[in-house]
Amino acid sequence: MMLQQNRRTIVVLFSIVILFTFFIQPSPALACSCASPPDPLTAKDLSAAVFTGKVLQVNERTDWIGFLSFWDKPVRGGFEVIFEVQSTWKGIAQQQVLILTDGLGGACGIPFQPGQEYLVYASYWELNELETNICTRTVLKADAGKDLQVLGSGTLPVPSANLNWNNYLATIIVIIISGGILFYLFWFQTKRRR
Repeated sequence: MMLQQNRRTIVVLFSIVILFTFFIQPSPALACSCASPPDPLTAKDLSAAVFTGKVLQVNERTDWIGFLSFWDKPVRGGFEVIFEVQSTWKGIAQQQVLILTDGLGGACGIPFQPGQEYLVYASYWELNELETNICTRTVLKADAGKDLQVLGSGTLPVPSANLNWNNYLATIIVIIISGGILFYLFWFQTKRRR
């Protein structure tokens, strides 16, 4: 009797997993292709924001809702990068800013490293958020001598709110909901046995 109940529980859980897979859609593959970037002044004119900054935090961004087959709104994966702004030439006035970059490899993302300093050229693209990629003139500050010379001295940012955050809330919510569902299923099975 107990073995039969365990088999039912396994079949129910397996069925839920199989049903869930019908709602997942694959993400399209993207390849990165760039024309050579323009000179520093033209790149500044074409960008919404140009600044130098130190990377404080890099967080992977996953929009799980985009995997649902019925979701037709744009979603964005990649990385969210929080910078401590040192100097600014355009579009940034605050001390910290959040910039998006695509995934690495064929998606044109820049592999930002915490603690490193960069010269960033960013624009508003798909989701009206500041983004940058390897097709812009964004580069390590140590390698940006020509750009910094052409751009001249920037201005200092004004004090602002701190953007540092931890992206654990979504993970905790998913774990709590999943645990609740499993608890309910096992509770329901034990209640049926009585």
